[in-house]
Amino acid sequence: MNLTNVFIDILRSAMTQTSCDMIEGLSTQDWEKIYDISQKQQLAPMIYQQIFSNESFQNSDPGFQQFWKGDTINQAGNQARKSILFLMLFDKMRQNGLTPLIVKGIVCRDLYPNPDLRTSNDEDLYIPRDQFGKMDEFLQAEGFMREELIKDKVYQEVPYQNPRNGLYFELHMDLFPQESGAYGHFNQLFEDAFDTCMETDIQGSKVLTLNPKQNFLYLVCHSLKHFLHSGFGVRQACDLLYFAKKYHDQLDFHEIRNIMKEYHMDSFAMNVLDIGVCYLGFTWEELGLSKPSDVEIDCTALLDDMLDGGIFGQNDMNRVHSANITLNAAENESINAASGILASLFPEKEYIKTNYPYSRNYPFLLPVAYLHRIFKYLTHRNTDAINTGEKSSAQIGMERVKLLEKYKIVEK
Repeated sequence: MNLTNVFIDILRSAMTQTSCDMIEGLSTQDWEKIYDISQKQQLAPMIYQQIFSNESFQNSDPGFQQFWKGDTINQAGNQARKSILFLMLFDKMRQNGLTPLIVKGIVCRDLYPNPDLRTSNDEDLYIPRDQFGKMDEFLQAEGFMREELIKDKVYQEVPYQNPRNGLYFELHMDLFPQESGAYGHFNQLFEDAFDTCMETDIQGSKVLTLNPKQNFLYLVCHSLKHFLHSGFGVRQACDLLYFAKKYHDQLDFHEIRNIMKEYHMDSFAMNVLDIGVCYLGFTWEELGLSKPSDVEIDCTALLDDMLDGGIFGQNDMNRVHSANITLNAAENESINAASGILASLFPEKEYIKTNYPYSRNYPFLLPVAYLHRIFKYLTHRNTDAINTGEKSSAQIGMERVKLLEKYKIVEK
């Protein structure tokens, strides 16, 4: 039995709020593997909610049942607590004259039938750059901590954490790194975000977020950004599907698709939606559009990549390291094996300084760090090939570049 298919069947029942009683004959080991798949996609609480009364699950090891139940209670309870704290903080921000927009996070969770079962690691706030000083002062007064800021450096995002209550979020002045040749231009889509934002109610709090068109585009852009790195997970597809379903009557898909075509993301987005139609119980009509006839619809390869990579494409380090190849392809809008591998071996200086800290502390050692990377890459590649048959980062990268071509993100 293909347990990945079982996971998808259970997820479909969760998304459509239907029963999954048809699943039967699974062993404890099978359920443990389904838990692992669910956890890698950060969907374990949602999956447990669907299967806890399933006869096959109830016949599995009681200790494992109790473990998954306890894990679900812990994750959902922690999410509920953090959501309340975050909304209280957001209310206070607005009372102090601050106007941040919430992106992703709680806005996406609120789309789900049981929001606390769709957990988030953090929240994201987008603020006008001229409010950063006041926001920073406010947050520190509220007990939040951040790293020391470098004087005169222009920051695009700053993470904050409150050690007292565990709240963690990222404060964005730009939604995407401006310097990125692969997706820095996405920021152009949100230049009027603060003038066109919308107010919505979440758990009794009035919050600000992107208008429906920009919210949809942002979810696509954010997923594509992760896809260009090492991948994105099924949960991001679920977010996009629920958003399209809820706001379909406010989304002009003729306009949105024209924008996405200009940014080489239309085929990608349509195939993400098709995952919902083919595998998760949605219809094109309830998503607000007809099945596109002007792009190739073949979502299976995309879904396989999402399942293989986990929530942010980080299921294995070779896949993570392959990101330099896919990013190189996107930045150059072309597929070239040699330049892709060179990009993996010789990434930008900032990447090297982050992964080999001694080169940041002692800049004259930067050439040594590059040699260190090449030696490590070649040694790791040979060891994997001999001992495990595992694909190298170069192999994974070039295979994933073919997906960029398939979904028209890059050209041949």
